[in-house]
Amino acid sequence: MLRSRVWPLPRRRGRCLCDRRQEGSDMFSLDMPGRWAQAAGAAVLMLALTVPAQAGELKSLMKDMKTAMNGAMGSADVNEFSNCLQRLRLDVDRAAKLPYPDNPTDYREGMRTLSVDLNKAEQFARAGNLAAAKQSLQAANQTKKRYHHLLN
Repeated sequence: MLRSRVWPLPRRRGRCLCDRRQEGSDMFSLDMPGRWAQAAGAAVLMLALTVPAQAGELKSLMKDMKTAMNGAMGSADVNEFSNCLQRLRLDVDRAAKLPYPDNPTDYREGMRTLSVDLNKAEQFARAGNLAAAKQSLQAANQTKKRYHHLLN
């Protein structure tokens, strides 16, 4: 655990740390042996906190994808479908950029396959064929289920 130093500072080799400061050395520099350990500990801590933060972001994106998917499947017209599909597309693109440490190869493959399925649904929506767009989105949902099963 990192602690802040309180005055008076401990003496090293017969000289006070404040004497070193007067020589032009900064008391917060990493030239002291304990400071290197603190810096390394802080770096490891930041790295450890990054992975759970990304995992939390992925979970949040997955929930939003589910909401967008349900909204698109329940849409009554092409415009509503397109809006939900656009939201789903943005979430998929963001999730594809996040790392997945357990099985990155299958994760990337699943995100690419899902993206292809969404492209097909987009094409049908642009053509105004809501039924075919929903059917294509159902295929994307099956892709999602397959890769969720594979990765979990």
